[in-house]
Amino acid sequence: MKQADSVASRGQSAYFVVVFSFFFIAAVVVTAKSTSNSLLVLNGYTMGTGYRMLLHTSSLASHDSRRLLESAIFDRLHSLDKDIFSTYEPTSELSVLNRTPVGKALRISADLAYVIEFARLVHEKSAGAFDISIKPVVDLWGFGGADTIREIPSQALLEQAMAQIDMSAVEVAGKGKNYSVIRHKAVTIDLSALAKGYAVDQLALLLESLGHENYLVEVGGEVVSKGLRPDGNYWRVGIERPVQDQQELFQQIKGSSAKVAIASSGSYQNYFLIDGLRYSHAINPATGWPVNHNLVSVTVVGSSAMAADAWATALLILGTEEGMELANALQLPVFFIVDGKTGFSGLSSDAFKRYL
Repeated sequence: MKQADSVASRGQSAYFVVVFSFFFIAAVVVTAKSTSNSLLVLNGYTMGTGYRMLLHTSSLASHDSRRLLESAIFDRLHSLDKDIFSTYEPTSELSVLNRTPVGKALRISADLAYVIEFARLVHEKSAGAFDISIKPVVDLWGFGGADTIREIPSQALLEQAMAQIDMSAVEVAGKGKNYSVIRHKAVTIDLSALAKGYAVDQLALLLESLGHENYLVEVGGEVVSKGLRPDGNYWRVGIERPVQDQQELFQQIKGSSAKVAIASSGSYQNYFLIDGLRYSHAINPATGWPVNHNLVSVTVVGSSAMAADAWATALLILGTEEGMELANALQLPVFFIVDGKTGFSGLSSDAFKRYL
């Protein structure tokens, strides 16, 4: 094995690629000249990253209503992270699933069942480019945690890890609130490519259930916005230039008061270098190797942050030509950033043009 002589990374995966086109938000509350123009900013930490929620202060009638909202947000995020999707928390549903003996059914929540089944849908439609059972290969390359060694694995070890990839080995059954899952093979499931997007969707639904119609929610770069800012303008969201540790706007997305979800995935934030060659965390399930093409960033717009999250990953794996062909076939609003000989250039799918 050949170990990395330098490492560049930010977080466990490249989800920090959607940025706000206004950077003044740093305090908990930003208040304009009047109450009607005030903005409430709620910040926190979940799923190994930060979250941010922007609301009208006028939509909260009292300090007690804000306290109840913050409590509801904390409870929902804590449940999704620690109780369901965490691969680090030994008692989470996902961790228990990965330890459950092959062939034994495990009762699971509707949240976990829904996300696994959506992952299966994207897996099928992307011809296997999206695969939540790829964790053993990701771990082998050193992208599974902060303390792992990043290196080029031997062919023998790679073949062993590749033999553990099999989405078809996971079977979900049930309906309503009664779900179970069985692993027919000792696969290891990791839902990090969907969980943050799902959390954003759930926070948006929580806000709407409490009567909030104007908001922006972001978890680790995945965004859902609806309505207007307190000043009456659209929420402004854009795609950053794919340069590590810089937040520079590359393409602003056209504003809308309708509910819009946006997620991105990129190969430029989490990687290591060996002999001047870059090895990205974006690994192709078909080969077991990091992708090696000029597509460096994929942004997907839609009605669900979870769907956008998953498709951004799948299309990044497929590359520019195959990814754009699939995006147009499925009518997905997608924006690609390609690294060419003369620098970065943007490509948009047919369905994305209305957001330019």
